Amino acid sequence: MLNNKFIKIFTITVLLSIMSVFVMGCGGGQTIDQKGDAQAIDKWVLATNHEFSVRPDGYPELKKVYDFKFDDVQVMDLGVTYGALQNDKVPVALGFATDGRIAAFGLVNLKDDKSFFPVYNPAPVIRQEVLESHPELKEILAPISKKLDTATMTDLNKQVDVDDKKPEAVAREWLLKEGLIEEKNPPADKGTIRVGSKEFTEQLLLGAITIKVLENEGFKVEDHTGLNGSLVVRTALEENEIDLYWEYTGTAWLTYMGNEEAITDPEECYQKVKQADAKKGLVWLDYAPFDNTYTLMMRKTDAEAYNIETLSDLAEVIKANK
Repeated sequence: MLNNKFIKIFTITVLLSIMSVFVMGCGGGQTIDQKGDAQAIDKWVLATNHEFSVRPDGYPELKKVYDFKFDDVQVMDLGVTYGALQNDKVPVALGFATDGRIAAFGLVNLKDDKSFFPVYNPAPVIRQEVLESHPELKEILAPISKKLDTATMTDLNKQVDVDDKKPEAVAREWLLKEGLIEEKNPPADKGTIRVGSKEFTEQLLLGAITIKVLENEGFKVEDHTGLNGSLVVRTALEENEIDLYWEYTGTAWLTYMGNEEAITDPEECYQKVKQADAKKGLVWLDYAPFDNTYTLMMRKTDAEAYNIETLSDLAEVIKANK
């Protein structure tokens, strides 16, 4: 079941969409002609959340790396930025790279050509004693990591966030299509595994996928998905309240391990968090190729009209507009 936070975000997004029917161009973004084609953007505004707008490795540093500055920054819940961009409230917005609403809303990610954003590749993290008791878990979960590329994860997220399907149903359908599970589960005689996850859509999907694969392999699974907050899930793993969950390399490196300098190379970040957590009895299994990092988004029509594909392109257009 989707958590209250997601329901609130989704509700606000829907309300924002309805309001846009009556009020267009609010916030100094741009105007759109009757055919929906892009026209001149008179004010470059960024929609972002409060954290990214003030954190040292967020917008303040982004301005320095790309040598540009937006005319205005509008702070809102990160879940609302997609609707604000879709409905012409702002010309640029912050989001997450694998969010299913990007393609569904006619948006595009701008390429981070200077590798500013840290990497956030997910991997199953499991307590060492559990893996020693069930070494087959590494081989069971490896095919999942391998198949979860950006296009796949974005589509799975879209099915939940846009098509309003349940994470459990989406997970089962995908696993069956990929041949990773069978229609019926065998008897649960291999022991109990406690699976956790954070509370947002992508994590609920990763948790549901893991649960269904383990059940298909004959494990009894305790469902602890949807825990509220990264630190809550991490603490649950460290204190033996859950056995495994999917974590992002960048989150572990910056948040749990307290490093200030971000890593932008996926393999480097993975190896460093893997080595650090090994000392705590936590094992990082194979990481997925998709990277759920921050992204700056534009409407596809605007990006094409201004020939913007990268953040450097965006910076040059904004500076030329001064």
